Amino acid sequence: MRIAHIADVHLGYRAYSRVTSRGLNQREADVFRAFRSVLDRLAELDPDLIVIAGDLFHTVRPSNLAINQTFLLLSGLRARTRAPLVIIGGNHDTPKSRDTGCILDLYTVIDGVYVRHHGFEGILVPGTDAAVYCLPYFALEERRHHVLRPDSGRSVNILALHGTVEGVIRESYDTEQVAAGELNLDAWDYVALGHYHIHTRLADNAFYAGAIEYTSSNIWEEARGHPKGFIVFDTEAGTAEFHETPMVRRVIDLPPVRADGLDAAGLMERIDERLAPYAEDLSELVIRLAVEGFPRELQRELDWKRLRELKLTALHLDIVFRSARREDRPGESAERVEARPIELEWKDFAGSLQDLPAGVDRQRLVELGLRYLEEAAAEEQEVPV
Repeated sequence: MRIAHIADVHLGYRAYSRVTSRGLNQREADVFRAFRSVLDRLAELDPDLIVIAGDLFHTVRPSNLAINQTFLLLSGLRARTRAPLVIIGGNHDTPKSRDTGCILDLYTVIDGVYVRHHGFEGILVPGTDAAVYCLPYFALEERRHHVLRPDSGRSVNILALHGTVEGVIRESYDTEQVAAGELNLDAWDYVALGHYHIHTRLADNAFYAGAIEYTSSNIWEEARGHPKGFIVFDTEAGTAEFHETPMVRRVIDLPPVRADGLDAAGLMERIDERLAPYAEDLSELVIRLAVEGFPRELQRELDWKRLRELKLTALHLDIVFRSARREDRPGESAERVEARPIELEWKDFAGSLQDLPAGVDRQRLVELGLRYLEEAAAEEQEVPV
């Protein structure tokens, strides 16, 4: 059996201020374009089964446009391929409470589309000899009441999971993480993982497919040699083939500029030199340039008008000024006081709060705080342009 494994599509993702001629956020349009290219490729490959391992949408309540376009795209896919489609819920597209309702259920009206977003549950996929055991993000706690092993009697058994496997995602702040041993990898024909946006092999039969576009809170890490795409796994041959998504939008994290020993004019010259090779394409790029060791005394002397012009030229240009470390400053002590990571401080604080308002879920509060800290981490010690 040939299984197509997609994850972390994030339809409805929006970023930056650029819009298309039709008024759609440019990055939202980019993600839809990437998704269309994936579906076109799937129609050509004609696999036996397609699994989307969570986060089809970027938000719990996507726009009407995103909902409608997704419906048309999935309906079109089912008209072009015989492969059934299994979708599991991720942390972005699924409300935590079951009684809230989940937009993913809408797509079950399409023949051959199966959705699971709460609870650990197996799907005996009609027309195949396969079973897909679904462990969505908001069912991760339930795994403690189950042994993650197939018992379907089917010849092909697949585990689809959206979440963090311990030791895979660097600096993950997910409170619920799965140990690799819990997955019982040797018991499955294939394990389709979602949540981590970088294509990663966990075992010969277990992979994070990675996202199909740059939609995470740290796209710069992903831009360093990590292509986007999806996997086709052949259960008979035991082989995985990665199909790279055609590049929709270049995301570039430039080598940093050092400000040591430079005056304002010299620093501006270095910035212009670093950006010069991309000048003609700047309007189409998402690009970052960091300035390391920036002395604050230069802040008033920089040509801020020129920097604003550069930023307005690009689809998105992030010029990051990072202050000189204390030990780098002449005449200042380098002594530091060791502090606990702020993430641990937040967990302890939020976990000890008494008399939370009605309707406030403590774990959801912790998770939201950790997400905001993760997004803010990249801005630490930065001076905005």
